[in-house]
Formats: sequence, structure tokens, C-alpha cells
Amino acid sequence: MMLKRALYAETLKLKRTLALKMVVLAPLAVLALTIFMAASAPFSTLRRGNNTDGWGALARVNFQFWGMLMMPLYITLQTALIAALDHSENQWKAILARPLPRWTIYLAKLLIVMALTAAASAVLACGIMLSGVILRQLTSEVRFAFPAPFTTILRQIAQMTGLAFLSLTIQLWVSLRWRAFSVAVGFGILAAVTTFAMLLSSGPYRSWPQYYPWALPMLVLARQPHDTAAALCIGAAIGILAAIAGCLDFCRR
Repeated sequence: MMLKRALYAETLKLKRTLALKMVVLAPLAVLALTIFMAASAPFSTLRRGNNTDGWGALARVNFQFWGMLMMPLYITLQTALIAALDHSENQWKAILARPLPRWTIYLAKLLIVMALTAAASAVLACGIMLSGVILRQLTSEVRFAFPAPFTTILRQIAQMTGLAFLSLTIQLWVSLRWRAFSVAVGFGILAAVTTFAMLLSSGPYRSWPQYYPWALPMLVLARQPHDTAAALCIGAAIGILAAIAGCLDFCRR
């Protein structure tokens, strides 16, 4: 019941905020970019290696942009915005004076960020389906067979979202620990840029990037076999430990 009250308070804060709008804007930016690249190139991205699987190529390009760059930045912005709602004008005095355990406040914020990330991923999955329909009308160079493999795309985006849980818990801890908005955003941008440079320098998802929290979502797209289920379990376990550590740090202060 106390957690439910904390969740209700957090959802009320989200109304008419940029954090709520980003659920749609972030995946739409990725979808618009991939449609532009596919339609004007013409399909140089989707036809790489004489690929004729339109849905697979379209999903892969979207997932690369989303998992490597946009999702880390999206999580950074969402956690920073949610923390800034209470950091601004020292709202913590009023929040912590309520008859609620402090852990419920931290857990409510974690659940909200997780829900926003899952919602944005769902928007991306639906947008990929719509993009395929649009591109099928624009050109016939790549075939989009019907019915579309929506189950496969949904499973992959769900796996990427689950693998992002560890980095999400770390980012939320940083955002709540330091009051400055620039610290949280700077930390997230540095992590995202490091991921991008790491994947470019070490090859396609090989060696040590698979142990870096912000690079874990890209394991779904790795061409060599990976035990995604094991990565999900290990990432979830370490993520829970990071969430507990962040919650204890939050409750002490």
C-alpha cells in the first residue's frame, strides 16, 4: 500500500513533463532516421551484403541505433529528469517528511524509469512494423514479406530492454546521488560514448564489451552465439544489487 502511494505520487509528477513526451519522441527519432536512410540511399543500409530479408534488415538497423546510442541517452535523460523534479527547489524536505519509508520512494522511481524504458521500446517495435509498411510503398528494392515477424522483433526488443536494466540502476543511483543535472547527464553521455567507441574498436560485439553494462543490449544483435538468457540473469542479479546499494545510500542521506 505504501509503495502504491509512492508510485501514484511519481506518476502525478510526470504529467505534462518532457520525460513523458520522450517515450514517443526518442523512438520516433530513430525510426525517422532509418526511414530516411533506407528511402534515400536507396536501401544501401538494408541491402548490405545482398540482404533480401527486409524485416530483418530494418529491425537490425533500428536496434543498432537504439541499443548502441539512443537507449543509453534516453535512460540518462529520463533518470536525470525524474531526479531533477525533486532536486529542484529542494523538494526532498517535503517528500521525506511524508509518512512513507524512504525505500518506497527510491523503488517507485526505479519502477517508473523501467516502465518508461519499456514503453519506449514498445513504441519502437510498433514503429518498425509501420516503417516496413511505409517503405514497401516507397520502393520495391527490398521485399517485406507478410505476415511480418512481429513476435521475433518484440522478443529481441524485450531482450535489449532487459539487458539495459543494469545500466539503468547505475544511472538512477548517480542521478539521485548528485543534485547537479549536469553530473547525471555528463555521466550518462560519457558511458554512451564509451560504449560506441568500445564497439567500434573491438569489432562486432566481441571480447570485453560484453562485460560493460551499457554495451549489454547489443549482445542481442551479435552474429556469434551468445547465451542471452544467462546474460539477462546475470545482468538482473547485478542490477538488483546495484539498486539495493543505491537504495541504501539514498535512505542513509
